Amino acid sequence: MATTQDRQLVEQWRSIQNSYFRTAAAIDRALEAKFDIGLNEFEILDLVAESVDSACRMKALGERTPMTQSAVSKVVDRLEKAGLVSRVTCTDDRRSLYLELTDAGRALHSDAAVEHRALLKENLGE
Repeated sequence: MATTQDRQLVEQWRSIQNSYFRTAAAIDRALEAKFDIGLNEFEILDLVAESVDSACRMKALGERTPMTQSAVSKVVDRLEKAGLVSRVTCTDDRRSLYLELTDAGRALHSDAAVEHRALLKENLGE
């Protein structure tokens, strides 16, 4: 039989899950409808845009998202095909790749970020 503490932990977990799934679904729907990108694509654009340098190293990107490296690569492929990011080979280490937002990617991110932040505030009560 579960203890009171166990039940509280399970309820806390379910509350976190509910908040995440509700918020992620709302953001995903809005981004798809208004900008023709999904939440995963936006998250990668957002991480690249937040990069301190003008380019974001692919390895660092993989470390900053819960997506698998394979999933990150697939999202980056879609963004590159859409002309939103470009991959640049590192001059110091040819095995390393950097990502940069294109002008189109920067413009889309700027507009989509406003919607993203508004939905975070709306759904997370800030």
